[in-house]
Amino acid sequence: MTDLPPVSNAFAQAKLGDSRRLRRLLPMVDQLAENPSVSFPKALKSTAATEAFYRFVSNGQVSWRQLVEPMAEASLRRAAQGSRVLAIHDSTLCQFHGEVIRDGTFRTSADTCGYLAHVCLGVAADGSRRPLGVLGMIPVVRPSAGAGPDSPGVVYENESQRWIDLANQVSELNRHRVGLIQLMDSEGDSFDLMSAIVLPGDDFVIRLHYDRRVLDGDVKDKLSSMLAGAAVRVVRTVRISRRKKAEKGEASKRNAPREEREATLELRTTTVTLLRPGRATSPDPYLTVNIVHVVEIDTPPGQERIEWMLSTTLPIDSVEDVEFIVDSYRARWVIEEWFRALKTGCAYEDRQLESLDALLMAFAMLSPIATRLLELRTLGRTEPNTPAERVLTTTEIYLLQKAHKVIGRLIPKNPTMGEAMYAVARLGGFLPSNKVAGWQVLGRGFSDLQQMVLVYNMLQEDGPEM
Repeated sequence: MTDLPPVSNAFAQAKLGDSRRLRRLLPMVDQLAENPSVSFPKALKSTAATEAFYRFVSNGQVSWRQLVEPMAEASLRRAAQGSRVLAIHDSTLCQFHGEVIRDGTFRTSADTCGYLAHVCLGVAADGSRRPLGVLGMIPVVRPSAGAGPDSPGVVYENESQRWIDLANQVSELNRHRVGLIQLMDSEGDSFDLMSAIVLPGDDFVIRLHYDRRVLDGDVKDKLSSMLAGAAVRVVRTVRISRRKKAEKGEASKRNAPREEREATLELRTTTVTLLRPGRATSPDPYLTVNIVHVVEIDTPPGQERIEWMLSTTLPIDSVEDVEFIVDSYRARWVIEEWFRALKTGCAYEDRQLESLDALLMAFAMLSPIATRLLELRTLGRTEPNTPAERVLTTTEIYLLQKAHKVIGRLIPKNPTMGEAMYAVARLGGFLPSNKVAGWQVLGRGFSDLQQMVLVYNMLQEDGPEM
């Protein structure tokens, strides 16, 4: 039987103003988790359950924040089992088709509307890259693009402020229960942001975008000049993952597509004093940080060279320290996979809800389901020899075996996670020539498996044995 608790546990401590609302919410989330890629009516199985769901997400007395806050608390409780957690920040544009702008959203293209979801995802810092759950979210809207004045989203004069706001929210929620390492890509390169994270005593790893001014003794210089003389601490070979072309509005210029390959990296380190830029509002005149400069050598022809300047408060005293910083930044892709789990595995952008209020409620309800999907796939990849019974029920394993026996592809009696996830993907149409199972085939496979479980249980109760 599975070791993983019900997905609805993420909301067990939610305060919704009426205990009856919580009693309705929890079984709805577990039902959605059984078939995350199908429509709400199909996943909820009955007219009464579907009507209850639509009433719940449209209830003006319940806010999406009342779901996100207990979900974040639950994620931190999972994180507390370890000593450190990566709090990975990123944004994704959530878009919904339709000629009419849904209430509270803004126009993102000629035939889509939506909002910018700025999310912090907790990820285990132990090297497993296991997703722990959402730690916070800010929905950003733009009145200039059509969002109404009563939108539940947040309007910024300067949208870069969202990075500081969410970092502060996560830090306040954590209250030093775990060692928090706030991690951002180059869009988070902000002196004010770094100062804000340091203030409560948290750590960060942020990829720099700017060649910042630094203080070298009494001389002001550029960071690149100081890095030119830094000694190489480590040379290592890593596998760089394939990256598809970014969606419009998702920093496509910064995230150019690339093929998967082996890359040999030189890691240099130094400690610098960053000078406060003229536009910064931080009261700190300077900030002392460690820099890890990552440079690819012998880049294959036609490929863009890997080069990162990572600013961090973490120590760089040993080779292990330096490698931990680089590996932490390499884990940033987990949040991109989480976005795919939400949008494709849970079909979030296909949801036919008429307002941003309802869409945000659905975002919160689907978030722990996306985490579970990603967690299962991560285990299938990083711990493929783990017994499948750790995360799948005996009935699910039994039906996977039966289904594949019919098509002549036998599954071992006691399958591993790797074998079980491969079997689930095949149910969804996965072809071995594709090498890696995508979210669509995994989502379809899980949905098909749960339909098999439903029929099996009905037959066990009302009909002959299988």
